[in-house]
Amino acid sequence: MSYIKLVWVALAALSLSACADRDYTPVAGASAETIFAEACASCHGDAGAGKFGFLFKLTDSEYPHPDSAIAALVIQGGSSMPAFPNIGQKNAEALGAYINAQ
Repeated sequence: MSYIKLVWVALAALSLSACADRDYTPVAGASAETIFAEACASCHGDAGAGKFGFLFKLTDSEYPHPDSAIAALVIQGGSSMPAFPNIGQKNAEALGAYINAQ
């Protein structure tokens, strides 16, 4: 692995360590915007623009994904995405719609 790639991976790992609490549970009736602000924005930035403007950006050419696919990623996690099972399916699907609307 090149030095630049190694630095990139290290920066991404450090950024993830400062992300939201994986045990996050939204209050009943919380809006998708509120859930995003409380659970997602610390990694993905305001409105999905990315942390520091480029890390974990949600508003790139890969999106929109189906709301259900985003919901599955929120609940189950992925390669660099931690799982947030306490958000629940209904709220996770609402997050998907919110992210796709950004």
